[in-house]
Amino acid sequence: MLVLFLPTGFSSNADGSLDEGPRLQITSIQGNLEDSRPSSIFVVLQNNASPKNESVEPGFNKGSARNIVARLRSADEGIRIFSGPQNVGLLAAGENTTVQFMAQTESAALGIYPLQLYLNYSRLSQVTISGDKNIPNFAFAYERAVQELPLQVKVVQGPKIEQEELEGETLPGIESNLRIVLANRGDLPARDIQLQARPTVPFLMVENDQEKASLSPGESASLRLSIFTDENTTSGYYALPCRISYRDGQDGEIRSQDLAVLIYVGEDSSFPWLYLVATGLILLILAGSLYALKRIVSGQRRIRIVKS
Repeated sequence: MLVLFLPTGFSSNADGSLDEGPRLQITSIQGNLEDSRPSSIFVVLQNNASPKNESVEPGFNKGSARNIVARLRSADEGIRIFSGPQNVGLLAAGENTTVQFMAQTESAALGIYPLQLYLNYSRLSQVTISGDKNIPNFAFAYERAVQELPLQVKVVQGPKIEQEELEGETLPGIESNLRIVLANRGDLPARDIQLQARPTVPFLMVENDQEKASLSPGESASLRLSIFTDENTTSGYYALPCRISYRDGQDGEIRSQDLAVLIYVGEDSSFPWLYLVATGLILLILAGSLYALKRIVSGQRRIRIVKS
């Protein structure tokens, strides 16, 4: 018969040895704080206590940490922690778990910042056996433990996609093929970048290519775009609204941003060319007529000389 006496309070003066208790530590940190964006920080927490070869439940083992509550705090006012206390639960000796926190920078400069992980948990400190040896009673005494673990996070800029240049030109009344060169000016990679342009005056029709590009920091690539311009468009610069979507290289999140691409519409040179072509044809016809007339006059002179 097993009788458990679980006290409602925890005593810090129990007789259990601290060497037999849990040893919580941070083994790794995943994720960065992106400037002015909510970001996820993943903290891998491990119980480094040596597992005991005992056929008992983990909750009744002195090496286990029970009812773990984790809280992340920052002493810097430029970093705001959104997540409240996280209930981790039971962490047996030799096991690990991942705790996720949400945070955001507020006017914090790029760099490395210290944070503190506060852990509150209970541990088994003493087991008392009483009563008849054939039907013993077990009393389990627990004590509360508080632990602070320092860690560091990096504040980064993240991917920053900008237009570098525009290849190609467009004219009124025709369809033109353009290539927009995009560059990643940030400090994190961007994957599967895609450009989606929206038709607006004077661009009546837009065909977006389905090709994608992936850019590491400092790299650039071009994406193709076909547009049809209104034939009555006056020469000058016009903005073509575009949306750039990409997958963040840090956590795979799909992001998007708006971009206005300035496109120069040149002068319609079709009429001058037609005028030049027509003028050339007229000159050729006149030259041919003069040549034919000259041959006719020359023939008539030969005939007169023969008759005389």
